[in-house]
Amino acid sequence: MRLSAWGWVDALLFNSHIFIFVFMPLALLAYYLLGRINHRAAELSLVVSSLIFYAWWNPPFLLILMSSIAFNYSISHWITRNEGFDLRQSAILALGIITNLAVLIYYKYLFALMGFLDSIGVTSLKLDPVILPLGISFYTFTQIGYLVDCRQGMAKERGLLDYCLFVTFFPHLIAGPILHHREIMPQFAKSETYRVSRRNMAIGLTIFIIGLAKKVLIADSLSQVSGAGFDAPGTLGLIPSWLTALSFSLQIYFDFSGYSDMAIGLAYMFNIRFPLNFNSPYKARNIIDFWQRWHMTLTRYLTLYLYNPMAIWVTRRRIARGAPILTRDSKTVGGFVTMIAIPTLITIVLAGVWHGAGLTFLIFGLLHGLYLIVNHAWRTFAPARMRQDPKGRVALTATVIVQVLLTYLVVLVAQVFFRAGTVGDATALLAGMIGLHAGGAFAGWGYNFGSESQSILRIAAFFGMAWFLPNTQQIMAKFPAALGQIAANRYRLLEWMPDLKWAVSMGLAAGLAIANLSQHSEFLYFQF
Repeated sequence: MRLSAWGWVDALLFNSHIFIFVFMPLALLAYYLLGRINHRAAELSLVVSSLIFYAWWNPPFLLILMSSIAFNYSISHWITRNEGFDLRQSAILALGIITNLAVLIYYKYLFALMGFLDSIGVTSLKLDPVILPLGISFYTFTQIGYLVDCRQGMAKERGLLDYCLFVTFFPHLIAGPILHHREIMPQFAKSETYRVSRRNMAIGLTIFIIGLAKKVLIADSLSQVSGAGFDAPGTLGLIPSWLTALSFSLQIYFDFSGYSDMAIGLAYMFNIRFPLNFNSPYKARNIIDFWQRWHMTLTRYLTLYLYNPMAIWVTRRRIARGAPILTRDSKTVGGFVTMIAIPTLITIVLAGVWHGAGLTFLIFGLLHGLYLIVNHAWRTFAPARMRQDPKGRVALTATVIVQVLLTYLVVLVAQVFFRAGTVGDATALLAGMIGLHAGGAFAGWGYNFGSESQSILRIAAFFGMAWFLPNTQQIMAKFPAALGQIAANRYRLLEWMPDLKWAVSMGLAAGLAIANLSQHSEFLYFQF
């Protein structure tokens, strides 16, 4: 564990001994014991547990979180109490959004921007960067969405305790999913939420263990290879370059998948169902499908609060100019550009920048924006016969394989920029992946990559899991713990049941994961 600037240990990670053996049991015990006496007391205990969870890494940042909650709660009340005064409500909402974004920009973007301007000689102002508060993007976006819903009359006025619980509930506080009040707060209003359910506890614990195993046994085992490669991408030959990119691609897949499972499992142990946030994205057949499977709540949030308002604005502008707005009009080049391409590009570029302040994240967003525009253009302009799946099992299977591999390849290119420290590092690794580096195909192969056959077999095995096995929610399909629908599980042997076979399997998985916790690492999405 590292020490923070204040001398405390790292964040209270889900994959740490103290969380698993101390914090989680005590939080559950307090919640259910108080729930038998008074539901409000149980809610308060959960808020206190969540604040302790957040403050563990850096106590002063708790003041930022609490200030954010106090400000946004006040703004929400101000908006709802001015119902019927549209202009006034819009001004209050603008104040809330601008203030939230100003705080986010200060901590996340200002110092990176000043450093960039200094590097190109625009300014000589030197600023020491501040430590980024954990989860600031998640709890800021959650609250902005709540303010917008208040303005639209979609959010009921909540008490301060209810609002604090909605924002701080610790399974989602630091790395998502991004919650919507309409799907979470009604669950806390039900009396059965505060009664111990052995069924839900078993299901939630199972999902938590599966996520823990993904994180500790798979994602963390790949971090050494990906880290070593991205530290010196210009020295790598063809094979190490591909191993570096593929290792990170699998690392972030199982890291995010593992965290999403653990968050859903933890919430379900408190009788709360979270929305799906990860649904086998590497099985996607196109980039639109990918974004409907990867960070699903972020996609939903951006669609609801950014893309849709932009699309409505564009529609109104076209009406004002007398331009047509029917569906067929989006199939003209001009209509496609204004009604689909521009809103899509702006939305996804901002999604990329949301992840970080560097040029690498901007390029990541630009790439995905262009991918999505091409995908939408194909759906809009390609002849129907070219967009239809071919008949025959062999032809269809071959088409699906090509589509999945092509989608994954373009995602992999963008992921290189997502992970690289600089644009130069990203382009250096991509150059190595197409064999442009001197020194031979194995240049740069060293201790961190291990043996050739071992590395390749391990990566192949993990891709086999991602592509061919059911995901966690499919395994638990008969006992759904998350909000949202998923494809059916085709493998009867991999359907979870509350029996001895699964109890032993989960016990072994938990034992292996816990035995490897000494070298645990933070979840990759904690930095956002």
